[in-house]
Formats: sequence, C-alpha cells, structure tokens
Amino acid sequence: MVVCLATLFFTASPLNAATTIDELVVTATRMKEKGFDVPTPIEAVSSETLTINSPATAAQSLAELPGVSLSSAGFWNTIPVIRGLGGSRVLVLIDGDRENNLWAGRSPLTPFIDVGNVERIEIIKGPASVLYGTDAMGGVINVITKSPDFAKAEKWTFLNNFECRYSSVDEGWFGRYALSGGGYGFDFELALGTRDADDYQDGAGDDVENSQFEGQSLDLKSRYFINDDHDLSMTIRISNIDDMGVTKKEGARYSHFDKFDTDTYKLAYHGRNLGWLKDLQIRSWYVDQERSYEADIPSLTKPIYKLKGNEFETSALGSSLQGQIDFGLNNRLIFGCEFVAEDADGDEYITVKKNKKNTKVKELTFKPIPDCDRDHFGIYAQDEIIFGESLTMLAGLRYDYFVADADDAPFTTDIYDKNGENIIKSKTSINHFSRKSDDAFTFNLGLLYVLTENIHLTSNLSSGFRAPDMFERYSTRSSTYMIIGNPDLDPEYSYNADLGFKLNYRRLRGSCSGFYTWVEDYIELANTGRDFDGMEAREYVNVDDAELYGADGSLEFDLLKELTLFGNMAYVVGRDRKSHDRLNTIPPLNGILGTRWHAQLDNGLHYWFEFSGNFYDRQDHPAKGEKETAGYSFFNLRSGVKFDYAAFRDITLTLNVENLFDKEYRNHLNIADFYNEPGLNVITALKFSF
Repeated sequence: MVVCLATLFFTASPLNAATTIDELVVTATRMKEKGFDVPTPIEAVSSETLTINSPATAAQSLAELPGVSLSSAGFWNTIPVIRGLGGSRVLVLIDGDRENNLWAGRSPLTPFIDVGNVERIEIIKGPASVLYGTDAMGGVINVITKSPDFAKAEKWTFLNNFECRYSSVDEGWFGRYALSGGGYGFDFELALGTRDADDYQDGAGDDVENSQFEGQSLDLKSRYFINDDHDLSMTIRISNIDDMGVTKKEGARYSHFDKFDTDTYKLAYHGRNLGWLKDLQIRSWYVDQERSYEADIPSLTKPIYKLKGNEFETSALGSSLQGQIDFGLNNRLIFGCEFVAEDADGDEYITVKKNKKNTKVKELTFKPIPDCDRDHFGIYAQDEIIFGESLTMLAGLRYDYFVADADDAPFTTDIYDKNGENIIKSKTSINHFSRKSDDAFTFNLGLLYVLTENIHLTSNLSSGFRAPDMFERYSTRSSTYMIIGNPDLDPEYSYNADLGFKLNYRRLRGSCSGFYTWVEDYIELANTGRDFDGMEAREYVNVDDAELYGADGSLEFDLLKELTLFGNMAYVVGRDRKSHDRLNTIPPLNGILGTRWHAQLDNGLHYWFEFSGNFYDRQDHPAKGEKETAGYSFFNLRSGVKFDYAAFRDITLTLNVENLFDKEYRNHLNIADFYNEPGLNVITALKFSF
C-alpha cells in the first residue's frame, strides 16, 4: 500500500498552474515558512480553493484532503478526523488561538465562523502537542481569517466586498457584505453574513429531516500600527445560530438547536526587531457560548414519545505569549507559554409521554454536565537548526499542567400516576465528582533532508497527549443507557513516527508519507457493569493501548500549461493492540482523481473547468457496534470565471454540480447510520468588490 501511494497523487491550485506546496504556512512551526521546507506532514486549503469549491462551511473544504475525513450529522454538526483520530483528539484553532474545542471539543467545526471570513486553512497531520498542547494528538486545523491591509497607506482607502451562494439540494442561501479600509497606520474590516437552509435531499430524493440551518454573523477586525515594528489589533466575532437541525435522532419529529450563540473577543500585540528578540506576540481572548436544544422523539418499539431539552453555558478565557530568537541565519528558536481557563454548566430534562392521551409517564431532570471548570497552563520551546545546505532539524519540548473540578451532579426521576398529573414516586441519585490534576511532557524531532533541489525527504518522531475533557470527566447523560463521566481518567499519550517525501518540480508536485501511532490509555465509553438510578450505565474508561498506521499522499501533474491532472489517496488502520478489535470512526481506503483546465486570456479573464471523482472502499472491518458500509463513488463538476469590469474588481462567478449522478450512499463516519449523504447539488456563487 505504501509503495502504491508513493507513486500517486496530489492536491492542486485551481486558478493557475502554480502549486500550493511553495506557499507560506505558519501552523507547522509557528513561523512563516514554505510548506516544501517543513518536515511536518501538512495540508492547506487556499483562498482560491475556497472560491472554486464554494463550500457551505469551512469544514466541507477539508473533506477532499488526503488523510482528513469528516464525521458528521448533516452539514452542520461536523467532527474532523485526521488519520483515524477524531473528536477532541484534533485541535481546531481560529487564527492560532484555542477557541473552538470548548468543554468537550465536540463538533468544533460547527459553523461558528462565517466561511466567507476564511482566508485559508492549514492542517497538521499527526501530533502537534509540543506547539499546541492537549487535543492536538491527532493533528491541528488552523482556520485563518481574512485581515484588512490598508494601514500603511498614506491616504484613506475603502473597499466593499459582496458575495452570495445558492445550493439546490437544501434550497440554501448565503450572503455576506464586508466594508474594509484604513490608512495612516489604521485599518479595519466590518462584515455581516446570513445563511438559511432547509432539510437537504439525499441521492434517493428523500428529505433528511432535521438537517436545516439558520444563522447570522458579525465580524469586526481592526489594527493600529504604533510604528513599523509595533502594532495592536482587536477582533470581535458574533455568531448567532437560530435553528440548526440535529439528525442524530431517528424518527424525531423535531430535533434541533434553537439557540447556539458564540461571542468571541480578542486583543493582540505584535512586536518585531526588538533587539535580540526577533518577534514577540502577546494575545488574549474570551469566548462565551450558549446553546439550547429541544427534540420530540417517538419510540420505534413502544407507544410512547420523549420530549427532550437541554441548555449549556460555556466560556473560556485564554492568553498566550510567543517569542522568536534568531541565532544567526541557520538557527531559530520559538518559545512561549499559554494559559486557558474553561468553565461549563448545563441542565437537561426528558419527559416521557403516552401516544394516545399525551399523558405524562415519567420525567427526568439532571445536569448533563455540572458546574465545572478546567485550567490549563503550558510552556514550550522549539529550535530549528539548518546544517549546511542539506539538513534541517526541528527539535521541541513542552510541559503542560491541568487542574479540573466539578460539583456533584443530582439525577432526579419522577414517576406520574395513570392520569399524568401527580408524582407517585420520586428518586434522586447523586453522581459524585472530585478535583483532578494532570501533567505531561511532550517532544518532537523532525528532519528534512534535501536530496535534490526538487526532492525533500522528511521524517518525524513525536509524542502527543490529550487530557480528558470535561465531558469525559464529569458527564451524567441519559440515553438508552446512562453515560457516566470518570474523574479518575488518565490522559491519553501517544508516540508517532512518520517517513515521507515532497516533490516540487515545475510540472510535477506532491507529497506522500507513511505513519505509525501508538496511543497509551486510550479513552473509550465502555459497559463496566455499573448501575445508576436503576439503568444500565456506560462509563468513560482507559482501555488497552491502541495503534493506528497507514499512509496518505497526493500528486498533481501539468500535462499541458492549461491542463492539470491531480489525485490523492489515504489509508489507515486503527485497532486495539492486544485484542486487535478495530477502533471507532476509522475511514475506509479513499481517494480522488480529477482533471482541471485553467487558463487566462489576454484581457485578464481567468476561467476553469474541473471534473473529479471521489472513491471510497467498503468498510468491512468496523468497530464493535458499528455497521459495515458499502463502497461508493461520486463525481463533481466545477467551473467558473474571474475578471474585472469597470469599477468592479475580482468578479468571480462559479457553477458547481456536486454528486453529479445523484448517487445514494452513506458515509461510514456518519454519527447516525439511518440517513444518507446529499444527492445532486447545483451550487452557484458570486463574489465581487468595489
């Protein structure tokens, strides 16, 4: 398999023949470097790719990257999976800050951020705990937002930007307007966005219930240069989701968040050329999140239905300091520290009623997560040393300390009489929790060897860790069984090795790497035989060591100046090291093949046509409790033009057809197994500025 991958495939840049492998990236080393010169396995979604693909969310743009998959419940509830590790094992950052893995890291790619505000996305595949701490055990996704760039002009300048998008599969509309400008050391951008979508249709033409979305966003970003070497910046981002369907509940008459609001406030200082200190960044941020969920779920086996509702409040306060010291031209040291304080609280009720007379049978009231908090402190350093003209070494070390605590969680069950009016029996059980602290050292050692000017060999040896999140430590949830948190969980700790190469010829570009990851104290939800409130309980526990191994790679080839062939492939196996039982949410062998015609006319007009196929093997080695899924393939057609006209700049029109042949299929990583993916989807989008 590794040999096969080594002969294949690549990602492409859509508007011209230039590849993204030479673009500057910042996430892999926290310094601006060319992706070709970094030993770390990385992927990037450029602004051009976002324009061409016209995704509904930032998450959707990740689905075609090798080694990156999406576990989802519809368009909007999305969990990233990198090389078989998902959930809170993948850290999602916004502009390098830890904003999205709040309280559990669940669905961190929910569209809290307007996709029109995204400039690019950078992905680290494999442990990045030295630079980013917990949750980065499987990798990092850094969503980098758009920034104004008018401050250094010696006159006032303003720019208007407008974009809109329509998708047929869910009759979805998106619109965004942004005003940016500045001069004389100051610049800003103010943007408003709105989105509305109905339930989508699958490949069989059936509506997938509870997959709708409605929300609005406001973004304000400003920057002030004290002088050429010092600047201050501020960001305010407000996301209000008024209706987000949740397709996890089979047969639910309604199942949705009727409130999912996230407010983010950030302040930052950036200094350069401070004597022996080449670069200094100091940042602080605060995130406040409120969510409210409600559902009406009929029983599929009994003449009853459940009314369910919950509310969560979550906040996080963080600050960080990062510095860079250059010891000559061949030695650069990055160092820093960060502190994050999180807290969460929640309430939930479940009311059971009879179908015939709508009489109340039973009511459960409890705290799915009690009043709890977690404080996190980390300090790190990473040195980049260049030996001669052939060898670059990255060596890093980090220490993290966590402390978490929570109140005890009551769980009350009320039983009603046959008329559903009076409580005839009431019982309250208490789930007792305790204070817990964790710490960990992590390391990384990366080597890049310049075999030739066009071929770089890479190797990485690193460790990663993940502290149990607040949900795993302190949850008390009711489903068909009780889900119980465990404050005595040990952190997961991993060791990772990968070997690969990168190519960068004028007409041929790409990369490939094979990897092995060993995870100690892997955390799983297991039936431990415990009973809670008369119900079977499942508890988060540390189980036997797990291992994941595989390979992924990509390739693009310019057959002609205007014609590019591209493709990628990814393969991963995840299993328990002792029993060899397969792990959950492991994607099957998958890949992409495609061709793109892209050209520019003498009048400056760009145009492109792209046809590609996505291929997935059957998953015939599912984890316990998972179902096998059949293999499938679907095809996409994408086209567009970009030009200037009179006072209008960068006018971009796109017309895409996804799932061209209306294929009916189910993604193995779907959170629920009773619904299929979207069918044929015609997407049109328009962007321009003036």
